[in-house]
Amino acid sequence: MVTSLGGRWRTLVGLLALVVSVLGDVRAGEPHTFWPPPQNLSETAGRSIFPLIVPVSPSRDLWVVWTEYTDDPGGEVWGRRRNGTNGLWEEAQNLSTSARRDEGPALLADSTGMVHLAWTRRAPGEGSDILYRRWDGTGWSVEERLEHTDVYHPSPYGLQFVFDAAGRLCLYASQGSGIAHTCQENGEWGTWTPWVYLPGVKRIGALLLGPDGLFHAPVFGSNEGGRSGCDPWLDDAYYVTTDGQTWSNPVNLSGVGSIAYDAMLAFDGQGRLHFLWSDISPLCSYDSERSAVYERVLSGGVWGPREEVSVPNEGQAVEDLVLVADTQGRLHLAWSEGVFTPDGAAVDLGIHYRRWQGGRWFPEEVVHGSAEDSLNVEMGVGLQGEPVLVWEEGPAIAEEVFFSERAARLWFLPLLRR
Repeated sequence: MVTSLGGRWRTLVGLLALVVSVLGDVRAGEPHTFWPPPQNLSETAGRSIFPLIVPVSPSRDLWVVWTEYTDDPGGEVWGRRRNGTNGLWEEAQNLSTSARRDEGPALLADSTGMVHLAWTRRAPGEGSDILYRRWDGTGWSVEERLEHTDVYHPSPYGLQFVFDAAGRLCLYASQGSGIAHTCQENGEWGTWTPWVYLPGVKRIGALLLGPDGLFHAPVFGSNEGGRSGCDPWLDDAYYVTTDGQTWSNPVNLSGVGSIAYDAMLAFDGQGRLHFLWSDISPLCSYDSERSAVYERVLSGGVWGPREEVSVPNEGQAVEDLVLVADTQGRLHLAWSEGVFTPDGAAVDLGIHYRRWQGGRWFPEEVVHGSAEDSLNVEMGVGLQGEPVLVWEEGPAIAEEVFFSERAARLWFLPLLRR
C-alpha cells in the first residue's frame, strides 16, 4: 500500500500530539557539547604535516593549510577551504607549485575576509625566499616574493602574521634567536627591519599584541634547573615583550622542576596574561618533575605560581599545545596527550581540550582518542566562540591532516502536567 505524503505528515503530527498529551509541555534544555569523529582533510599517500586553520569572517569559511610531501619530496604548501555557504569542503589545492622546497606556512584571516598566506621557499645554490599570497573571497593572488637571501637556510623561517598597535598587518620571520619583520602600508609590503638577535634565546614563539600596545611572547632558552642527564640540552620557557624594535630581558617562567617543549600565551577578558607551556619530561631529565601542561598568570604586575592545567594521569605524556582567546575573553586550550611506555616512548597520543571562563578552567574534554600519534594541534575560534581544530594524525612517514569542531546537541525536558 502506498501512503500519501500528506497522510504520513498527519500521522506524525498525531503521534507528536499524543506524546505531548502524556508528558505535558516540552522545553529546550541546555545544549550538550561534544566532539564528533574527526575528518581526514588530506587523504594522501605521503606526509601531510604542520596544519594551520583560520575561520573567515563574515563569509564563515574555514581555510586549512599544511605542508604536503606526496607529489614533491621537497614539500609544497597545500590548502583546503570549507565553504561557509553550504558547509562543504572543496578539493585540496597546491598553493605553492615549484621545483623547490616550499614549507613552513603562516596563515591569518583579517576582519574584511581576506586570508593572508606566507611560506618559505628554499633551494641549494639559490638561497631562501619568503613568499606571500592573499585570498580575496574568490581566488588567490599571484605569488609575491617578500624577501630573498642567497643563504640556503637548513630549515624554514618561523613566520607569523600579526597586527601591530597602529593596526598594520605585519609579518615576522625568525631563525633561532634572530627576528625581523615587515609591515603593510596602504596595501603594499614595506622594507624589512634589520635582524635583531636576542642573547641567550634559542627560538622565538608566537607574538601576541597586548592592551598595553606591546607584543608579548614566549621564547626558549637555557634550562636553568638542568645540570645532569640531558637537561643541559633541554629548554626553559621565558617571557619577553617588545615594541617591534627593542626587546625586554627574558624572564624564566618554567624555572626549576619543569622543562618547556611548547609554550603560548593569551589575555583573558579581565586583562590577565596566561602563560602556558608543555613539559614532555623525557627519562633523561632530572629537572622535570612530570609531563604536563603548566600555567602561570600575570595579574597586577605579579606572576602567580605554577599550576597544572592538564588533569594528572598515570604515565601521562604531554607533547605540544595551542592556546587561543576569543572575542568574549574566554580562553581555549588544546594539547596532545598520551602515555609513556616503560622505555620512555610517548604512545597513543590523542587530542584534549579545556576552556577557561569566569576565573576557572572547565573540565577536560577528549577531542580524539587515538591509537596512532596525534600531534601539532592548531586551533581557530569563530565569532561565536566555537573552537575548530586540526592536527597531524598517523605514523611519522604517513601523517594525515585531521579536523574536528566542537558541536552542540540540543536536548529537551518534559514539563509534566499536574
